Amino acid sequence: MEEIKELRKALGDEYVLAHDPVQAYNRYEALKVGRLLDELDYLWFEDPIRTTDLDGLVELASRLDVPLHVGEFLASISDFAEYIRRGAMGVVRLIADNVGGISGSMRVGLLADAFGLECTPHNWGNVLDLAVHFHLELALPNAYWFEMPHPAEYADRPYHKDKFRVDKDGYILAPKAPGLGYPFDRDALDKMTKRIDA
Repeated sequence: MEEIKELRKALGDEYVLAHDPVQAYNRYEALKVGRLLDELDYLWFEDPIRTTDLDGLVELASRLDVPLHVGEFLASISDFAEYIRRGAMGVVRLIADNVGGISGSMRVGLLADAFGLECTPHNWGNVLDLAVHFHLELALPNAYWFEMPHPAEYADRPYHKDKFRVDKDGYILAPKAPGLGYPFDRDALDKMTKRIDA
């Protein structure tokens, strides 16, 4: 909680801040931290308690103003429907790998949109993982944030010439190449691999 306070103090009131403890709290701790996030105007509270504690998430969502980002640990579109119906999430999070790839993710994102909820796909990992979620965010009408690894070089791979970087205005530019838009560098791949003929 002291870190939460110090971040707001150091960065000022205009800086967008969020808190992601990755299911580390119990209900009591999450409520206490969530009230502090409300007080300090944090933009969201991600996965505060175990995703399997549906009743706990419903209770937290009803008692806090800060939106709960929930869904990274759900693997079924019908689970998202139940969490939305119960009011257990203020923003729908998803990982494309868990919900049927791009098609399943679009279904989850549009389900969220039908209920007036934002959808924020989880972006983490290598270039292709970022590319999949970036395309989802570009296609969905209710996605507003792009999550970047820090430092940005964490996602770089030697077999991709293109890199994800934030420009001077705070944007990520959309790719122009076909497919996911981040083609493999075949020469680099050839240097990294060995062919074994049996």
